[in-house]
Formats: sequence, structure tokens, C-alpha cells
Amino acid sequence: MRSVMNGKAKILVVDDEHSVRWAFEKALQKAGYEVMLAENGLKGLKLYESFKPDIIFVDIRMPEMDGLQVLKKIRELDPEAQVIVMTAYTDMETTVTAMKLGAYDFLSKPFNIDECLLLISRGLNTRNTGKEAEVAVQAPKSSGLKGNSPAMQEVYKLIGKVSGEDVTVLVTGESGSGKELVAQAIHYNSRRSSKPFWAINCTAINESLMESELFGYEKGAFTGAATAKPGMFELAQGGTIFLDEIGDMNLEMQAKLLRVLEEREIVRVGGNRRIDVDVRIIAATNKDLRRLIAEGRFREDLFHRIKVIEIKLPSLRERPEDIPLLARYFCSILAAQRRGVPKMLSEESIGVLAAYPWPGNVRELRNAVEQSYTLSRDQVILPEHLPTEVRLGGSFKPEKIDREEAPKTPADFQPQTAESVTPAHGETTPPRELEDRSFEPAAGPAAICALVKELLKQSPDGDAYAFVLEKFERELLRQSLELHRHNQVQSAAHLGITRNTLRAKIEKYGL
Repeated sequence: MRSVMNGKAKILVVDDEHSVRWAFEKALQKAGYEVMLAENGLKGLKLYESFKPDIIFVDIRMPEMDGLQVLKKIRELDPEAQVIVMTAYTDMETTVTAMKLGAYDFLSKPFNIDECLLLISRGLNTRNTGKEAEVAVQAPKSSGLKGNSPAMQEVYKLIGKVSGEDVTVLVTGESGSGKELVAQAIHYNSRRSSKPFWAINCTAINESLMESELFGYEKGAFTGAATAKPGMFELAQGGTIFLDEIGDMNLEMQAKLLRVLEEREIVRVGGNRRIDVDVRIIAATNKDLRRLIAEGRFREDLFHRIKVIEIKLPSLRERPEDIPLLARYFCSILAAQRRGVPKMLSEESIGVLAAYPWPGNVRELRNAVEQSYTLSRDQVILPEHLPTEVRLGGSFKPEKIDREEAPKTPADFQPQTAESVTPAHGETTPPRELEDRSFEPAAGPAAICALVKELLKQSPDGDAYAFVLEKFERELLRQSLELHRHNQVQSAAHLGITRNTLRAKIEKYGL
């Protein structure tokens, strides 16, 4: 291992884009590093052997030899090489593959040069202290995890790192966020991938049956046990067991699970023979286990045993940029499964989906897309095909609607402007034309009902649908542009529509 403490650190950049190489050269030389550049993988490998760099930046998508091949070759030459892979295509399989091949880190394009300098500093410190462990090389298998957001990239990195290590993992995250998919990705990218993957929901199994489900039972162990039956630990021999919602497991079962984790053996219910087991445990929960420990509802020793590595899965509202990708992905799955002409989501529908907070996370999004796909009779899924609560942004609560109590006029929900302040005698001024003012309806379905009622009165016969939607759309666009100080790129991203669509609508409404 070569030390760089007494001289300039050497950085090799391998990228087929001239602008990227130029930017690296200027920034890294200014920072005091010695830099060499290569426009393809083959030249990069030759420079690696002669230049002997301390840190290597490699683009993944290059002609002749891609970055993953370069990474693999470099790691074969030097298992301690610090390679940072770069790409604009941040899918899960690519990231996991890179991390499993031994990449030090993963950099998504476009990137900030300060981020690169920080990675170099960290990589040099790691190289000099020798703490970086070599990751086993193995071909990955993909899973249903989707998302290109920075938050998901961190999840992919951890999956790539832990899949090669036979450690216990705790996956935390809200219900519906995809914790089982993380467990599957770890299993199918590990050396246990050819062995069984068994999942059990600790909430769904009756407490009295949990022990026999996990450990099995002998003949005659209880009424109805006519024959012996192996449990999940035996069935998953050599593979992985996923314990979902482990926070709901009772204390007695927690103690028995802890014993299995420590001794690596089980005893069937009603038996006395010890059976050796070789399984990897991946647990998941949407609860705060630390709080449950403080309340005496979860064993602290078990917590530390299952949380060797923790992967925190972000909620969907924490990665809204992934919503269009996920929605189109679910739509494509349904198109492949269903008969007839494939359907697709309109840009407007994507915008509505992106604006919804998704308390049920990815599971709720998938259900919404499936419902819309099923109910739509058209080839294009429009906003009106989406579930009501999604269209109304989460404010729709059927059990609380009372149409008889809805205000008789929309004046009750008009903003307090100079033209609509209530006079001293208690009468409100007549409402102006809605297209000439901004409106901010009070939260709740009653306000929406009143506004729609008033708009319907104003709408021309035969064109009410378009008239009402346009009024709401114009105000939505106006407020979004104001919120983002008329930055069209930011406003389009927030709305979940393309910039071209936003420009066309701005021109349409004269905004």
C-alpha cells in the first residue's frame, strides 16, 4: 500500500466525455492533485498500470469497455484500489453491481465538484488507514426496487455492501415503502441466492402459532399434530429468513429468536433434538424499536443482535422525484399482464400523482395505478381516472363529508382581500369572476364542493368540464410559478410535468 502523505495524490479520470475530463483536470489540479485523463476503458487500464493512481474515477457507460469491466480489472490488479464509478443512469442493478465489484463509492451525474473533492479526501484517508474491506465479486440479480433519487442511491450502496457479507440486517421504514424488496435484493445478490428466501409477517401470524411456524413441531406436540413438520428455519437452510414487522413479536418469542441467533440451532415444538441451522436473518419494522425498548416491549439484546447493519428506507414523500418513474413502471407491468391495447399515463396524470403525499407509500401508488388502469376505458389514463383522494391531494375523507352542511355560496371561502372584506353590517360583497382573482379554498371537501358549484353556474352549456378544470389549472400554475419565483424548471419539476408542457400552459393562460 503506497502512502501519499509526503507527496501529491494521483487521480485518474476515465470518461469518454471531453467536458467531464476537462472539468476534472482543472478542478483537481487547482486542489493540488496530480491528474491523468483517459477517454476510454482500455487507455484507462494502461494508464492505471503506469501511473499507479491513488483514486480512480470511472464512467460506467463507455464504448469498447464499460466502466464496470474497468472496475473489475482494476480490482483484480489491486484489491485495495479506490475506484469511484460515475453515471447518469442510476438504476438499482448498476449501483449494486458496482458496489459488489468493490467500488469505493458511486457518483451520480451531474455532480458537484466539491462532492468529488470530499470523496477523494475520504478515499485517501481510507486507503492510508487500510480499513476498506474487499467486497466479494458476484453477478447481481435485480429486484422490484425502483428509484433514481439520491436517497435510493444510498440504499443501493448499502445493499451492494452488505449482500457480500453474511451479517444480520435490520430494514426500517414506513409501511408500504418496500422493505421486503430490500431483503430480496440482499438475498439474491448474496452467496445464498441459490438457496430459499422465506418471509414471515410477525403481525399476521397468531402468537401461539409463531413458534411452530419458525421452528416446526414433532408428531403429537399438540392436538392435530398428526405428523412432524419442519419449520421455516429448516426449510430455509442455507438461505435467508425475512422477519417482517419484528417489532410486533412478543417477548417470549423474542427470547427464543435471540437464542437461535446466538446458538445457530433450533428445537422443534414438542421435541428435544437440537437441529443445526445455517440461515441469514433480515428483519424489518415500521416501529421505533428504541422506544419499544424503553417501554419494555422489545429486548435490547435482540435489538443489538439484529441491527448489525441498519438500512433506512425512505418514504415516497421523501423521494418525490421517483414517483413518475415508479408510476410508469407499474403501468408497464400491467400492460404486459393484461390483454388488449397497452395503456399509458398522461403527463397531467403524472403531475397529479407527483403532487399527492402517498401516506401508503409505494404500495398505495401501485394500487392507485392498478385501479386507474382497470377503470380507464381509454388508451391514455387521464386525471379523472385516478382515485378521488389522489385527485384531491389527500383532502378527500368520505366519512366526514356532509353535503347538506356545505355552505350555500362560495363567498364563505373567498380570501380576505380589499374587495371581499365583510362590511360592518355583516354582509359580504358579491363574488367577482373567478378568473380575475386568486382563490385559496379552506381545507376540506365542503370548500371544494362550494367552489365547483359556483363554477358550474358560470360554465357554458356543453363545455362545463373543460371550463371548471381550466379555472383550477390556471390557479394551480399561477401559484406554483409564484412559489418558485417564476423559475419554470423548478415549477415543472414540482408539478411533475415537463417544461414544454408548462410553457404551453403558460402561453395558453397568459401567465
